[in-house]
Amino acid sequence: MAGADILQFPHTIPRPALPPAAAERALSLSELQLGIRLHRQLDLRKLLELFLEELRLAFPVEGLCYSPPDSAECFVAGRGTARTLRSRLHLDGEYLGQVEAQVRGELHTPLAALLAPLAAPLRNALQHHRLKLLARKDPLTGLGNRMALDAALATEVARAQRFGQPFAMLIADIDHFKRVNDSLGHGAGDQVIRGVAAQVRDCLRPYDQAFRFGGEEFVVILSQTSLAKGMQIAERIRKRIAHRCSMDAATTGKITVSI
Repeated sequence: MAGADILQFPHTIPRPALPPAAAERALSLSELQLGIRLHRQLDLRKLLELFLEELRLAFPVEGLCYSPPDSAECFVAGRGTARTLRSRLHLDGEYLGQVEAQVRGELHTPLAALLAPLAAPLRNALQHHRLKLLARKDPLTGLGNRMALDAALATEVARAQRFGQPFAMLIADIDHFKRVNDSLGHGAGDQVIRGVAAQVRDCLRPYDQAFRFGGEEFVVILSQTSLAKGMQIAERIRKRIAHRCSMDAATTGKITVSI
């Protein structure tokens, strides 16, 4: 934890003045104890909350929002403010994602320096989170499953409540899907579901998320999206599927969805 760019947190309990050598040993112990606490926490949201609790003791930071590098998820701690600062996190050449800090007033220390103690425990928690995500994938389409949808909705609701950011949710259903299974068999039905899922995914922005809700139903979460914009994206998805999906490669029967 040592280094010129590493954040040194103050003690929470007032202490009598110490000789320089004793003070340095006490500060190192405080940093070590914090490092141990952070490394023990493998839940990304709880890790942010723990780190924010320490950060608030010395700096005007009221909230943190962490976005991993390989997903549209966002993990939120604290509350929103009128001013937001952003910093990209790296450790040993590995990009760990972006952190938004909600601050009140001026922050005189660079945000990257404040976030330095978070990098190593965050990488551990991110690896743990990625393993958990493997259990949240729908095996047929590669989209998120119901478990992943529940977690994503909780995140978006928390972000909307704390930071005042809107989001939209689309629910899409393949029209007359039963006739595909009845006329062509379940193998063809699976092919249609995979094809629709691929078209939905291709219509989305990098920070949007798509899920297979069950059977022939899909859910899309559009982060930071108004109702009007959500309607535009829904129409884009609907048109793309109608133009590009058919019942199978040997027929011209078109597949459509209702959203």
